[in-house]
Amino acid sequence: MVGIGALGVVSAAGMGVASLKQALQQPHFQAPLGLSRPDGPPLPVVTCTGFDTKGILPPLVARRLDRPSRLLAVAAKEALAPWGPELPWPRDEVGVCAGTWNAGTDALVEILKAVFTAGPEEAPPMHFPNSVANAAASQLGILEKLGGPNLTFFEKQASGLRAIVEAARFLRSGRAQAMLACGVDEAQWLNAECFDRLRALRKPHRPGFPLGEGAAVLLLTPNPSPVVIAGTGAAALPTMPHRYPESPEALVAACHKALAQAGLAPAHVDLVVSLANGSPALSQLEEAALRKLLGSHRPAVVGSVVEKLGEGAFSSALRAAVAALVLGGEVKPQWPVPQHLQAHGFPSVAEVGQSPRTALVTAVAAGGACVAAVLAAS
Repeated sequence: MVGIGALGVVSAAGMGVASLKQALQQPHFQAPLGLSRPDGPPLPVVTCTGFDTKGILPPLVARRLDRPSRLLAVAAKEALAPWGPELPWPRDEVGVCAGTWNAGTDALVEILKAVFTAGPEEAPPMHFPNSVANAAASQLGILEKLGGPNLTFFEKQASGLRAIVEAARFLRSGRAQAMLACGVDEAQWLNAECFDRLRALRKPHRPGFPLGEGAAVLLLTPNPSPVVIAGTGAAALPTMPHRYPESPEALVAACHKALAQAGLAPAHVDLVVSLANGSPALSQLEEAALRKLLGSHRPAVVGSVVEKLGEGAFSSALRAAVAALVLGGEVKPQWPVPQHLQAHGFPSVAEVGQSPRTALVTAVAAGGACVAAVLAAS
């Protein structure tokens, strides 16, 4: 088993884990929507409006980092803070495993804008280091002097949970002594514009998901911890890159693998952190998968994490962080169960008297990738 030693979060709920816990206890919490764009009304994107690096990152360091790198660096600082400046592991054996959906987009847009309007020689060199998806994880490794494995997964919505799964594998195989498992995205107007034109974003007159930004970091260690990652699994059902799978088979298979690795049966699941994001197709997929996996068993559900805090690669890592907080007894979420699960008798955490001991966290990416993790209170 792999222990979750500490958490770090930057989300639309605010900076830090404490802000997230406070939001989870407010039944009607809703982060504000609105991302400015140059040639139209604001887009329905959840942003981290209060994000600030002051007092956390040196000004000259923050200035050279793009927004995803700053978000990730601040969240990682919080996760590392309990251990102090001297980590209990050699820093060259501490790694970073990150997942992202759009890191590097804004820097690349600025470079291409200069190339196409003024010529290649006018491309701003400061943006080049941040113009690739793995920049945020790499910058974090440099800032914290971490010489262990450094990987970035670019697997759409499932990227954050995939990073956690792979970070746990690195620890189990002995390739690192500790790992920062992360998800990070930024609110970037051109990226959001594309989803809006595809009619994927939620608006008053149509269903869909709200894009979001943020960073979630789980410090994974081999040390005894109150909450552990007991099992992980993955499967895929290849489909069109812009669509979710129509069949729940791959998601169910990923869950069975994670439960088998944890030595648990589906009836042992006490908590499900819903992956619903407002898209009817994803809600239907989750409903079918949970009914097939769990049968008549009805664990408690934490809902609305994505709908309230935004969709992205970071959100699947954020759901794992929420599960860890609940299992650790640090918060009892008051957010309602999504309607598609409520209709089948799934209760909310607030309705269940007994504290959950095991949690199932899943992620599905458009294109068919499915990832699952089982967390347990030790």
